[in-house]
Amino acid sequence: MRWSRVLPQTIFWRLTWLTAGALIISVSFVIALFAYQRQQMVAAAITEQVSEVLADLEDQLDGMTPVEQAEWLAATRRPYTPYLIAIDNPEVRKAGPLLSAQSREVAATLRRKLAGVSEIREVRRPKRQLWVKVDMLGQPRWLVVPLGRFKMDASWTLAASAAMFALVALTVAALFAWRINRPLRELRQAAAQLGRGEQPAPLPETGPLEVKELSASFNRMLSDLDANERERGVMLAGISHDLRTPLARLKLGVEMMRDDSLQGGMQEDIEDIERILGQFIDFARGSGSESPVVSDPADLARNLVARYHRSGCAIELDLADELPLLALRPLALSRALSNLIDNACRYGSPPLSLCVAYHDAQLCFSVRDHGPGIPPQQLEMALKPFQRLDCARRADGGSGLGLAIVERIARQHGGQLKLSNHPDGGLLAELSLPACQQQT
Repeated sequence: MRWSRVLPQTIFWRLTWLTAGALIISVSFVIALFAYQRQQMVAAAITEQVSEVLADLEDQLDGMTPVEQAEWLAATRRPYTPYLIAIDNPEVRKAGPLLSAQSREVAATLRRKLAGVSEIREVRRPKRQLWVKVDMLGQPRWLVVPLGRFKMDASWTLAASAAMFALVALTVAALFAWRINRPLRELRQAAAQLGRGEQPAPLPETGPLEVKELSASFNRMLSDLDANERERGVMLAGISHDLRTPLARLKLGVEMMRDDSLQGGMQEDIEDIERILGQFIDFARGSGSESPVVSDPADLARNLVARYHRSGCAIELDLADELPLLALRPLALSRALSNLIDNACRYGSPPLSLCVAYHDAQLCFSVRDHGPGIPPQQLEMALKPFQRLDCARRADGGSGLGLAIVERIARQHGGQLKLSNHPDGGLLAELSLPACQQQT
């Protein structure tokens, strides 16, 4: 499994988990170091206590008879202080091997610093005790060392404090990651708007130096693109103005010609030039600066079909029973649908149909003809600019931009254009637009 699939995908969560991992490792190291140091200190303290007790007991028992020693040890025995018992005492059976890490550390320190220590055992119930076998005045005895005073382990206190610190630090780190991620999220949204052909607002140049420089670079790019767009608009307006005037004179001149055999062909050529020029301008302009307005998709479709009926092109209209009012760009949408219908009229066969439906918050326009369709391997290529699928169409007045214009308008609206061959024949063009801005 690749790490890229396991790690979080966003910068916010990656920074959060990275900080959490670093804190967990650091806290674990501190707790382990504290536990080790505590074991060392407890072992040293017990060893020093045992050394002092052995020296004191040896001084007290020196010169006594065995009976006197037994009586004195029984009289001075206290449950919470180290004491000596006989080697054959029945309580020895309760002692077992060393179990805890603290007991093993104490045993290692006793053997290292005290002479005469031969065996060490541990009793855990009813009270924790360390049984140390020592040689006292030439006789082996068990020295019982209560461990009650060292029973409390402060590691949990340190762990709780470290957990609280880690929680606070993680919260601060999460806020810091969110603060860094916010301008990046705004940059992503602005880039998505730019990709759809919209003009996003300039980004606030705040945050860390790298993020601030990134936002400033993006704003400069927006400014440059806006300047280029304005220059392109001026250029297209100039081309349109400069070319349409001589085209109008050519039209007038052709109409005044007396040779009918040349007049028809030249008029068609002039109309083709005007159509190609219009497609160039439409492709470069896209949806322009048109703002969404609340519109009725049914009225838009009816007006479009009526216009084609007046020009002699019959189109069947199929409207859904309920089409809500939506925020649309009617001019751009009419331009896109006109291109789809023009393609169906030019390359398809009647009957032609336009279907308008609304489902799953999507407004879908479907244009279908009953022509030969497009080979499946060329459906994707048909959406690219200047792609002519049939070399025989070089003189049909098209430029290969019709579907590219529709696809670009759909993308600028956050939608998509899908081409497919209908199972019953003909080409089906589906223009789907998101309708999240539904108005009631």
